[in-house]
Amino acid sequence: MATLRDIAKLAGVSNVTVSRVLNHDHTLSVSEETRQRILTVAEELNYQTPRNRKGNKHKDISGIKIGTVMFLTEDEEEVDRYFQFIRQGIEKECMAAGLKSIEIFRKSIFEHPEMNFGDVDGLIFIDRSYNFNDQLVKQLKHIVFVDSSPDVESFDSVVIDFERVVQQALNHLIKLGHTKIGYIGGSRAYGKDPRHYFFERIMKEKGLFNPEHLYIGGWCSSEGNRLMNEAVSRGNLPTAFFAGSDQLAIGAVHALKEAGIRVPEDVAIIGFNNIEISRFMSPPLTTFHIQAELMGRMAVKLVLDQINGREEPIQVVVPTKFVVRSSCGAEISEG
Repeated sequence: MATLRDIAKLAGVSNVTVSRVLNHDHTLSVSEETRQRILTVAEELNYQTPRNRKGNKHKDISGIKIGTVMFLTEDEEEVDRYFQFIRQGIEKECMAAGLKSIEIFRKSIFEHPEMNFGDVDGLIFIDRSYNFNDQLVKQLKHIVFVDSSPDVESFDSVVIDFERVVQQALNHLIKLGHTKIGYIGGSRAYGKDPRHYFFERIMKEKGLFNPEHLYIGGWCSSEGNRLMNEAVSRGNLPTAFFAGSDQLAIGAVHALKEAGIRVPEDVAIIGFNNIEISRFMSPPLTTFHIQAELMGRMAVKLVLDQINGREEPIQVVVPTKFVVRSSCGAEISEG
């Protein structure tokens, strides 16, 4: 029996592209030539979608329940808008698909979550702020991880390429002449945040890493302000900083201004998330536009694809866009 992987290999595209074309996902941006090639290969292989295979009745979509597992309180989520946008994308896609219900399970970041999620048909884990136990999670059905990929061979995941993001930020700052670059970021319960991890690794590879230029705390603007004040008081201030979020960058910029340090003339700043206020700052903030809502929407599509019968795990990497504004001292490329 032909599989999605067979079609993807012959058509020269990814498994997820094949799945979305065969399930008539009109939101997929793909050329008509590619779409027809996939359909032709599927027909030649006599592929039948799970819902059309004999003896396999597809569940009425109106009765499907999706659960979303978060490791943030509502207040914490309000601070870290990245995760809020992911959740909103999940809810919007569920509503658009006509799903019966969406349940939110908020788990403590300090304890392993109990795997009791009622009668949901699929679960979406946003982040994974706990001691991951794949055997425990494998007892559940139809799982998708967003913003993490604890086991790419066993579970679907929707992620962004953090390594590429950090590489772009650092290459940009180095090209502008900066070699003394600091990092301001938040902590995670399960280990280093990927932005922190890749900052250290890439800076070490370039021979530019200085552990004294790492400032790790919380994720809110007040923490960005506090951490930058700490950096200023230490002396030997880096000439540029990459911040793990726009909220941190905003607090950091405010601290620099209070200390009479000019941005970007004395210190350049790059943020992450491209929240709305970032372009209205003075100076406007250089940052990365993250399609967090799309990540949530893709997670729902993957859950439904699993429910429809797909068994092969898929990882979707959602692209980011580097938005260059005045805070890093470079010519503006996008407002």
